[in-house]
Amino acid sequence: MDQLESDEANRFYPALVGAAFIVAAEQHFVKGDQVADELQVIDFVAQVREGSDECSDLINPRLAESMLLDLLGKGTMIDAAPGMKLGHQIVMLAAMVSEKQFTPVELEAFLYSARSLAEELLE
Repeated sequence: MDQLESDEANRFYPALVGAAFIVAAEQHFVKGDQVADELQVIDFVAQVREGSDECSDLINPRLAESMLLDLLGKGTMIDAAPGMKLGHQIVMLAAMVSEKQFTPVELEAFLYSARSLAEELLE
């Protein structure tokens, strides 16, 4: 981040977070050809919100659920400011990644996938 100009950071950081969110959500909610249903998404968001008082205050469950359901092709994302969406992505990304308890090799593969997707999104 320190090596990027502020306008680059404003473009690259949200793209990387968004890409990592997509990769993590697909790994978390898609198993083979089975895509999680709405109740599984609702349960996940509820668990994230219950994780701490801070998460409960930060996460709008309706927005979080709509972001995941839209990504999974099972709903439509509700309208929200870009900063609000980014904040939700960061918190839910952290929750999904912490559940995985990646080995160093798995973490490297996850980061490579996220970075590759971010580069695609920026093209």
